Amino acid sequence: MTMDFPKTLLLAAVALLAAGSFPAAESAPVTKGPEDRSAALAELPAPLALAMARGMFPKDHIDVEGILSTAEERGMNPTDRPYKLGLDWDAETPRATVELFAAKGDTEPLLHAEITRRDGKSGVTLTMPDGTVYPGVRLNTPIGESDITWMDLTMDYLWWTDARYLSEDEIAAQDLSARTCGRSCRIVEAKPPEPVPGCSAVRLWIDEGTGYMLQAEQLSDSGAVLRRLWVQRIGREEGRWVPREFRVRVLGIRRVTSLWVRSVKSDGFEAVEEERR
Repeated sequence: MTMDFPKTLLLAAVALLAAGSFPAAESAPVTKGPEDRSAALAELPAPLALAMARGMFPKDHIDVEGILSTAEERGMNPTDRPYKLGLDWDAETPRATVELFAAKGDTEPLLHAEITRRDGKSGVTLTMPDGTVYPGVRLNTPIGESDITWMDLTMDYLWWTDARYLSEDEIAAQDLSARTCGRSCRIVEAKPPEPVPGCSAVRLWIDEGTGYMLQAEQLSDSGAVLRRLWVQRIGREEGRWVPREFRVRVLGIRRVTSLWVRSVKSDGFEAVEEERR
């Protein structure tokens, strides 16, 4: 079962980008599931709310495959890169591996990345086809030609403990909305455990009903919004929420990055969407 978010805001978003302002995420209602965590979320400190949001990751190993696509406005000149993502976030040393391919059917990746978490901090190591290894890659480095970063792909910010809720006064003063994707959310501002150039903090929209993250914004050193990631489509398979597509926009750049999740597999669970929508 998959729910498409309508595209009625697309032209408005394009116009806003052309004017130099930042568009709101394309959004529509996400059907409420049987779990309603609003009461629990209201009582939780912000760091524990992020821990609840990590519940979107199964505790066992998961393998994800799909397409990382970058296109100009209205889908012009798209670049599609198949990817494979393996997540072991509940391991003794939490670990993720990523392979990005030039085209469908390729067996040799354009790059291989390994992300590990030690002492509450993440590290990224890239290995190129010629065997060259680049350790210590910054978390907010874009992946390939896209605008999605390693920080987004692994949702590293859900592990940041320096976090607080924005007050209603702050939300109003910054002209924000606590609703996204048709859902009521708590907005959490989280700071990285160690300096990340170009990222002083992120804002995270945590769904009051499910406790999951629906939107994220990266803030510059001056506190301005640089980029936005949001859940574009979400489905429910075998009692689990399965994000089907994420999108990313960068302020002032007329393109959109889409991360399509074709398949999610773990022990005893598999969700496959054969065709991209």
